Amino acid sequence: MKKLGLMVLMGSLLSTPMVMAEQEKNDYPTKMRVQYVLDCMDSHPKMNVYESVHKCSCVIDKIAEKLTDREFDDGAVTFKLKNLPADRGGVFRDNDEGQESLVSLKQAQEAAYDSCKLKR
Repeated sequence: MKKLGLMVLMGSLLSTPMVMAEQEKNDYPTKMRVQYVLDCMDSHPKMNVYESVHKCSCVIDKIAEKLTDREFDDGAVTFKLKNLPADRGGVFRDNDEGQESLVSLKQAQEAAYDSCKLKR
């Protein structure tokens, strides 16, 4: 009986890192999720409030399944700051990593919008 208990304990300990890795990928800070939902709702003003909350939170959940919070944040920052004038914006426009993050974010958003049935 002790061997069975020990085997169950070892099995659960070995699977813990896999579960934690999955949780970490989808663990966006609450502030980041709320800000995304509010921005999404602002960009869909004709939609019913309840519908937009549901669909916009669905979108950020779907994005979180594909991108880590760091990847999401890098893409979002690049998107927001690439249009700054002169050298300030050039840092973001000319940065290959930032552009890759932006492409990843756009792809994840497009898939999420389709999955959550939200019009672009």
